[in-house]
This record gives sequence, structure tokens and C-alpha cells, in this order.
Amino acid sequence: MAMWERPDESRTSEDVQPVADASSEQGEQTAEVSPEVLVERLKAELEECRTRAEDYWDRFLRARAELDNYRKRVARDVQQMVREGKRSLIVGLLEVVDNFERALAVERHRDDPFYQGMAMVHRQLLALLEGEGVRPIQAVGNPFDPSLHEAVEVTVSEDVQQEMVAEELRKGYTYEGQLLRPARVRVARPAVPQQQEEGARCGEADRDGS
Repeated sequence: MAMWERPDESRTSEDVQPVADASSEQGEQTAEVSPEVLVERLKAELEECRTRAEDYWDRFLRARAELDNYRKRVARDVQQMVREGKRSLIVGLLEVVDNFERALAVERHRDDPFYQGMAMVHRQLLALLEGEGVRPIQAVGNPFDPSLHEAVEVTVSEDVQQEMVAEELRKGYTYEGQLLRPARVRVARPAVPQQQEEGARCGEADRDGS
């Protein structure tokens, strides 16, 4: 059977009195503050909370913008690294393509299985490069463009009115619209008219005489 403890009758009213006194003092202090003062305090606290919230929100927006910029920069750097790696690989493959074209240029019976196999591999390489954005530069029969063509020899011809590419010694290519390697070419230059040539000689003679 459980035993119930009897209340401590030794506590007197004097022991309980301090608690009651403290409660009464707090009530008096609260009663002394007017409603207007309480409203002003609440307004001040609300304004402080609003200011802090705006500051935190501004910090959040800045952090998010910095994170977005960082992600974009990393993605751009990775894309550039991949592009440069592909560019280096493609330049090496172009040397292989050059060797295939030299071999295919040799006079050989086209029904030869070996020749057909080389031609098939050559076509596959060109298709692979084209799929990666590699395009050959048009050279023969086009005006000479120093940004696309590398002139290794220049000849004078009466059949052209401006500098034209007469022969292609090595193909040039672009990669995604940018120059990968220039085409090595022979350039045909128009002959200088006799009157212009004599005028140029007279000008040189005048400069020498002065």
C-alpha cells in the first residue's frame, strides 16, 4: 500500500510571502509603463527586426549571385579546357589525314582493295572531323586571303587581275568558325603594266638624284 506524504506544515506564511511580494513588484513596474511607451518600444523593436531582415535578405541575394557567377565561370572554364583539348587532338589527326591524301594521290589502280581500304578510312576521318566542326578552307581559284592562306611561293601571271591562289600545297582547316591551320598555297600575282613599271623606275631615279 502506497504511503502518502503529508504536506509540510512547518512552512509558514512568512516563507510564501517573498514570492507574492516579487509578483506584486513586477505588476507595479508593468503598471507604471504607459501604453504609449509600450507601443513605441514595440515599434522600435519591429523596425530593428525589419532592418535586420533586409540586411539578411541583401546578403542572401549577393551570395546567390556570387554562386551563380562562380558556376558560370567554372562551366565556361571547363568548356574552354575541353575545346582546347579537342583542338590539340584534331591538329594531330590532320597530320594523319595529310598522310592519307599523299598516299591516295599516288597513281594506283582504284580497284585495288588496299587503295579502297585507305580511301574508306580517309572518308571516315573526314566525316569524323566534320562532325566536330572542322571545315576545309577553300583555296584554289579564290582570292588570296592572308588570314586563311599561307603563301609559300608567288608567281607573276597575266591571267589574273588580283592575287589568286593558283595551287594548294597543304589543306587548311577551320574549327568552329576559327582558324585551325592556314592553307599553304602558291599565289599568282598580276603582272605590273609597263607604264606603271616605268613610272616606278622614274620615281626611284628621281629619289636617287635628289
